[in-house]
Amino acid sequence: MSPLLRFVSPLLGTASRLLLLRFPKYSPRHPWAFLVLVVCALAMGGCGEEMDLGIIPPFTHAFVANRGSNTVSVIDLKSFKNVKTIRVGKSPGRLVSSPIDDLVFVANLNAGTVSVIDSNTHFVQKTIPVGKSPADLAITADGRYAYVACYGSSTIAMIDCESLVVTRSIKTQTGPAAIKLSEQRKELWVAQQADNSVGLVDLDKNVLIESIPAGKSPLYLEILPDHSRLFVSNSGGDSVTVIDTRSRKTLEAIVTGRSPMQLSMKPDGGEIYVNNFDADSVVVINTALAALNGSFSVGKNPIRGVVSRDGQRLYVANYGSNTISVLSPPNNREVVASIAVGAQPESMYLTPDDLYLFVLNSGSDDVSVIRTDIVGSGGSALFAVIPTGANPAAIVTK
Repeated sequence: MSPLLRFVSPLLGTASRLLLLRFPKYSPRHPWAFLVLVVCALAMGGCGEEMDLGIIPPFTHAFVANRGSNTVSVIDLKSFKNVKTIRVGKSPGRLVSSPIDDLVFVANLNAGTVSVIDSNTHFVQKTIPVGKSPADLAITADGRYAYVACYGSSTIAMIDCESLVVTRSIKTQTGPAAIKLSEQRKELWVAQQADNSVGLVDLDKNVLIESIPAGKSPLYLEILPDHSRLFVSNSGGDSVTVIDTRSRKTLEAIVTGRSPMQLSMKPDGGEIYVNNFDADSVVVINTALAALNGSFSVGKNPIRGVVSRDGQRLYVANYGSNTISVLSPPNNREVVASIAVGAQPESMYLTPDDLYLFVLNSGSDDVSVIRTDIVGSGGSALFAVIPTGANPAAIVTK
């Protein structure tokens, strides 16, 4: 059995086994990778078209969920220092920020709650019970509703962001691990990991209307800017499932490599990059053809990728080799730089101006900050190292 399957497979058992998340180092017995579900912004518009990416909003602080210490670290983006530690629920592993106000929502996996942080005061405004093992969060563009995938109770909790209460609990198939909003079509897609399927929730009726077969242990979802196709990584196998969202039918599965994890999409939707955790590679999917279009050899256990705003660079976190691979997909299929970071880099965040890359190192309890404009110049691109709480797992800015 592959290392990935050994730590994913416990998720298919009891919720208590799913929650074994306090450990500083990778082991096949540890299901930490279930939490590697990250925010990738979807630009609106048709695939392949020139797109207006909009004005970059001003961000002043980053909020980092520390899974092992039950805290959120607040990082000042001017001084690049940890300025506050906020106590939240047990095992915070996922967070999102409201697009319209000052709220940050934190999913506490071991507590069955969502902590709501006021990003101005840096205090918890409210703690909301949602369901067993909240694993993923999504929030509507108008900031009115937040949706929480509760793996252990097989439900989606719907939070009214004005009253900060759960107004609906939507039943799904077993093990909802990730969700993706398609507001244009009033739909919510759900990776039902333990059921090996993808669910579709009608947001007008707030009910699961269909479940579509996927591969083994679907873990991450990506939807095209025109909402025509959904791509699903099957972490327990070696493929990506492609779903036609209009017909709700699966197209032919794309064979990628062993243990495909997170998917990263170019802003125009033309290509998706798949991190093959157990193959030490990243493959390129041409989304229009739903077919492979090249591959990269990267470091050991690539787990997370992020694409620059202009689509010219791809950054890949290599969990097993403690490095970041920097690639230039439009020009070649080679690694143009390899940057040493902290132990077991698990998640990343690229600032909207493409200047700073934040790397969350779950094994060394810190965040590496990389100056992207220095990469490849011969100078040291590592700009700062910021201590956090134990096992930093997710990050948002506000």
